[in-house]
Amino acid sequence: MESPWLMLLMMMVMASQSSAVTPVAKATTEVARILTEDYDKKIRPPGHGGTQVKLQVYFRNIDIDDVTMEANFDITFRMLWNDSRLSYLSMPGAENVDYVSLLDPSPLWLPDPFFKNAEITQYKSIHPELYLRIFPDGNIIYSTRISLRQSCPMDLKRFPHDTQTCMIKVASYGYTTKDVDLKFGSLSSVEFGSGIHADRFRFEEYNTEICNSITSTGEYSCAQVNMKIRREFGTYLIECYIPCMFLVVVAWFSFLVPEGQFVGRVLLTLVPLIALTSFSNAYKGSLASVPYATAMDTFIGVSLCILFLTLVYVILCNARTAKKGEEQKASVSSEEDGEVKAASREVEGGWMRRLAHQMKERAEYISRVTLMSVYFFFLFVYFVAFCGTG
Repeated sequence: MESPWLMLLMMMVMASQSSAVTPVAKATTEVARILTEDYDKKIRPPGHGGTQVKLQVYFRNIDIDDVTMEANFDITFRMLWNDSRLSYLSMPGAENVDYVSLLDPSPLWLPDPFFKNAEITQYKSIHPELYLRIFPDGNIIYSTRISLRQSCPMDLKRFPHDTQTCMIKVASYGYTTKDVDLKFGSLSSVEFGSGIHADRFRFEEYNTEICNSITSTGEYSCAQVNMKIRREFGTYLIECYIPCMFLVVVAWFSFLVPEGQFVGRVLLTLVPLIALTSFSNAYKGSLASVPYATAMDTFIGVSLCILFLTLVYVILCNARTAKKGEEQKASVSSEEDGEVKAASREVEGGWMRRLAHQMKERAEYISRVTLMSVYFFFLFVYFVAFCGTG
């Protein structure tokens, strides 16, 4: 005869095992039963009109390459929709269940979105990082982590003062708008991780919009995120603008060198000209090849012109000095003093001739002032036009 204490112990163990079946476990079992017995994943969720699929994107990392005009995104991508066939509200204790998690979404019907302007779409691990949550009322959240490489066309006419817009387009591949409607629910559907940044760019704003496409086979749903990014100007100020202006100023030091030291004056002008030309070619090689001139090209081009004109000025001054020396030697050796007096009377003959003579005598000073004034005026107009207007 069995001991009554043994019987009591067995009853307690059975009671504890039955109480160990939590509401979440019951809900998971119920979902598994529905998927096995009453569910066909080839049929989209029932309801009037197309299945509403809300999209969410969480940006983990962004890398923008303005040479290839591409952008690399590391994102968490989510889809939310309702499938009433998976509802387990009628199950006892369903009110105590938040959701049921599945790591294998293959038994379920899933939307068929793809990234329309992506060149490469890659999951972040050998086993894709994803989960699927089923709520008691049949609402479903599908979340996965994806790496995207996609084109980001840029207009570089204002480079490096430009603002660009990169787009992520999510479209339905096989279902038309009658079956599936993709959209971003609100601005909160797009989020950025803390501390996220892109090299040489900063984020201004973003918005979402519809980008449905119509083909011969029907209209397909599409939603897109537009990210407005502005290039950081400070880096280019230090790397390009200030060195270019310093090279021009160094060339102007040739104005202080005596006219007799022609070689020194030429070197002070020629070396900055060669340096800026080499710098321009090297810097342009690190940028995207575009069939138009950028703001940077305009700045470097004008600086090169000023340096070239400074070199021409130095050469002409040397030629003028040499010619004046020859004339002085000829006048000293000449025995015809009447010709010299006639020339002096001709200069003093009229105010226009006197003015022309004075301008000729001060041509070097006027040329220097003109070169510097033109360049400083260009700098003022340039930075007001590009930096002042944003």
